[in-house]
Amino acid sequence: MVEMNVFGLTIDPQTKTPIVMLREVDGETILPVWVGAMEAMAVSLVLNKENLPRPLTHDLLLMTLRALKASLTRVEITDLKDGVFFALLVLQGPDGRVRVDCRPSDAIALAMRAEAPIMVNEDVLRRAAEAQEKAEQRLNEEVLSPVPDAATDMVRKAGARKEADMLHSQLLRGAALPDGIDPEEDRRFREMLRSLEPISRRKM
Repeated sequence: MVEMNVFGLTIDPQTKTPIVMLREVDGETILPVWVGAMEAMAVSLVLNKENLPRPLTHDLLLMTLRALKASLTRVEITDLKDGVFFALLVLQGPDGRVRVDCRPSDAIALAMRAEAPIMVNEDVLRRAAEAQEKAEQRLNEEVLSPVPDAATDMVRKAGARKEADMLHSQLLRGAALPDGIDPEEDRRFREMLRSLEPISRRKM
């Protein structure tokens, strides 16, 4: 398995869903994980070293484990099915080691509080990368396909994310900027897309 850590949070401009960005400890592999708002807040509190007067759910669970003389030794992101990640908590208690099924978003929030390693199965990373490549290929094919005038008008009104995705696919192919997009818009799109690289739609 590959050890990864949390190096930031961002927002999916299309769905407004928070994304936890994982990066390989001894490498450059990046894995985005779409999470819920509460889990994103739990991660953000640790990243910003915020201390609350009363424990939240993840704090309470760790306090309970310690009261039972158990500890969180690591979390493992073990599988990827239909775009959904699966994870395990690896607990060490008086009676030995126990693995507990959980959502990756909760696993990440707990691992950060316990300073426990976040481990990701290599096959999960491989399949996530393959899914990303297929998504980008489909996006390129859509951009290359002719669009009727009425549909073109709908695309233009689809919003910033649709335009940004189309622009990004063209930039990857080295094409010139589309008509009507000035250099300042190009710079803004590039900055937004850079925060979401690599493009993925992995879920919690």
